[in-house]
Amino acid sequence: MNRRWLGATLLSAVGFLGLGAGALLWTISRDAPFPSGVQLAGYSLAGVRPSQLNRHLETMRAVLAEQPVVVAQAPQRPTRLKQWGVELDVVATQQAVLDAWARVPLWQRLFGAPRAQVQPQWAVIPELFQTQLERYRFLERAPRDARVQFVNGVIEIIPSQAGRSLALEPSLQRLLDSLRELPAAQTRFEPVLHSTPPRISTDTARAITGVMSRYTTRFPGYQVARNHNIRLAAGALNGRILLPGERLSYNEAVGKRTLKQGFRPAPVILYGEKRLGIGGGICQVSSTLYNAALLSELKIVRRANHSIPVDYVPLGRDATVTDTGIDFVIANPYDHPIAIAATLERSSLTFHILGQPRAGRKVVLKTERAGTVAPPVQRVPDPNLPEGKERILKKGASGVRVILWREVYRDGALLKRERVATSVYRAQPRVIAVGTQPAPPESPAPDRRP
Repeated sequence: MNRRWLGATLLSAVGFLGLGAGALLWTISRDAPFPSGVQLAGYSLAGVRPSQLNRHLETMRAVLAEQPVVVAQAPQRPTRLKQWGVELDVVATQQAVLDAWARVPLWQRLFGAPRAQVQPQWAVIPELFQTQLERYRFLERAPRDARVQFVNGVIEIIPSQAGRSLALEPSLQRLLDSLRELPAAQTRFEPVLHSTPPRISTDTARAITGVMSRYTTRFPGYQVARNHNIRLAAGALNGRILLPGERLSYNEAVGKRTLKQGFRPAPVILYGEKRLGIGGGICQVSSTLYNAALLSELKIVRRANHSIPVDYVPLGRDATVTDTGIDFVIANPYDHPIAIAATLERSSLTFHILGQPRAGRKVVLKTERAGTVAPPVQRVPDPNLPEGKERILKKGASGVRVILWREVYRDGALLKRERVATSVYRAQPRVIAVGTQPAPPESPAPDRRP
């Protein structure tokens, strides 16, 4: 009995001793300093106890905040990691280290040479990263559309060029990937630039093969300011390409007519009278384009006539514009692109509409007068004109209503006849000066008596 009791006692003692030793070993190993094989992003955690890890990582976060960062495309602009809104996530990184250490077997921690490679966990402030990335917008390039030139009757295609734009999320990932190379004297990364295609590619422009229509107007070569304005407006339209269904706004293409934009004062029609205004002459450009568009069967979306007739296009075939609301808008109704080509000579302007000509097709424009209004007569007193005398100051002009028709023929046969527009030109008053100057008094007859 004593032997049994003694054996049980010894067995219990050994058990309790084993449990105590195990608990002691577990306690010691739980907060034992990390060995040199435990590394965080290449930085050794040797000697750091788990209970000290948070404080150690806080120090590490401050150090990494000053890590030099260089953008590969602009190495002359060094920055710091904190400027990119990226910093060490202390809590997540601490947990990652502890989890990695927990996966190391106990016996290996005590008797082996344990190793654990842990990647830092990063906290990102997207707004800061985006703000910093914005400073490298100079790396971007806008796409360049293909353009069309019409030189000496030959169509030339100027090739398009793809653009490039900074990509936010992929660039952030690039930076985080580069941080895997820590420790390093500097972190070098290359922001991601996505290719941005042009609106009009070279292949698209090559679908433009010939002349669909042309129209020419003339002007006096000596009107320097007016002709300068014509040149500016025509240049803004030259080479424009409209894809199928696209519209062209004359005002958007030409822009505001201001001195700052280079336009000069020249005669304009305002409220039925010719006055001096900035950009005078550009209505001849819109009217010339209007006729070329009609002849190529483009869609006329918006058009208005002048208040009085103009002398550079037939009655009913003008298109006035103002930068205060009156616009001229055309659209491409075809399934292929069309281009606008402007040719300016010393005293003439020609617009060509380029696209895919249709053999045997012809467009004829016809106008008809649908009514006239006699000019009103205005009589104004003239104290410098003798009573009973009259003088015509303005001849005036009748008002007229004009309908424009577009007839389309193919091989001489009429395909369609459509009413394009109705133009109403106001009557211009006939102004007559009426004399109000009193006749001089008659002198008495001389006395001829002897």
